[in-house]
Amino acid sequence: MASALTFSSFLYFLLLCTTLAFSPGPMTLLLLSLGLKDGLRHSLPAQFGASVSYLVSIMIFAVGFSELIKGYPLITQAIQLVGVAYILYLAYKQWTGSAVNISATVQGRESSRSLFGKGLLTGLSNPKAIILFSAVFPQFAAVDQDSAAADIAILGLTFLILQFASGCLYCYFGQRIKHVLESPRKRVLLQRVTALLLLAVAILLARGFSHQ
Repeated sequence: MASALTFSSFLYFLLLCTTLAFSPGPMTLLLLSLGLKDGLRHSLPAQFGASVSYLVSIMIFAVGFSELIKGYPLITQAIQLVGVAYILYLAYKQWTGSAVNISATVQGRESSRSLFGKGLLTGLSNPKAIILFSAVFPQFAAVDQDSAAADIAILGLTFLILQFASGCLYCYFGQRIKHVLESPRKRVLLQRVTALLLLAVAILLARGFSHQ
């Protein structure tokens, strides 16, 4: 099954996912706290749990939803608008975001099963995943064509790789990253850069839709 994903769309998606993957959030802060306490190797079960949660969400919300709306162009356009609006909302939250809490470190050494469950639940309990995979993912794929599944498979694999890579980097360079997140000035700068990148992706997507 061939993919209809364009190179420009993939670059937009890559920019979006890289920005989201490396910006502070519940999952990155969990992995950072694990990395600060016990290092990269001990955090791997939590990262595998997070990857499984994202994979499940992609299968349910991205693949399933794209199949559901196939053949309904008005719904497809509405989903595209929701996706752009959501990216703009994320940009706004990053620009106006307050302090990032990294003080909630893990108490005691947990088992691999416990860490896997913690990563899984953190990913599944994040409401952003529902919107991200149902409203943002499909708009990068040819949701009205037979190649939608192949497109989403490529996008999903890219997302999972970036998420896992960001988790490893947060854990491995935890001590160096910590002072950035604890410094109000550096944290604000990081959040403002993230907001501008998200805004750029939203504008590029909106322009692409207007030329369809």
